[in-house]
Amino acid sequence: MNDIEINNSIFLSIKHIDKEGIEIWYARELQIVLKYIQWRNFYKVIEKSVVNTNNNENIK
Repeated sequence: MNDIEINNSIFLSIKHIDKEGIEIWYARELQIVLKYIQWRNFYKVIEKSVVNTNNNENIK
């Protein structure tokens, strides 16, 4: 098994499906997989992602 398959397997193991059948991942679980030790550091990344997503939506 190569690194991509291992990483894919890890993400699939923490995947959840909501009521509408949409794949979701919980931030607290992603934090561990992505090796962020402190929540506040990972939360900063999430905040930046939200801002960037909103900015990209405004461009469309």
